[in-house]
Amino acid sequence: MASTYGFKSPNPSFLGERFSVGQEVFFEYKKETQRGIVKNKLNNSAIVQIIKSETEDLNDFTTVISYDSLVDPKTDF
Repeated sequence: MASTYGFKSPNPSFLGERFSVGQEVFFEYKKETQRGIVKNKLNNSAIVQIIKSETEDLNDFTTVISYDSLVDPKTDF
């Protein structure tokens, strides 16, 4: 029987191991520092919901950010 190409769970890279779902992170987006929460982890990036933006335009905005662009406020500041 032929194998199917179904859903494959993402396997985060070693850069993603330091972040967890629900964790608060900082990152730069559109040349501004943003604060957000990791909603989901992908292979080389994370889905992040912006909760605090320098401009109010991006509040409650969700985007995909590479792990090397994310900063853990507890360890990297």
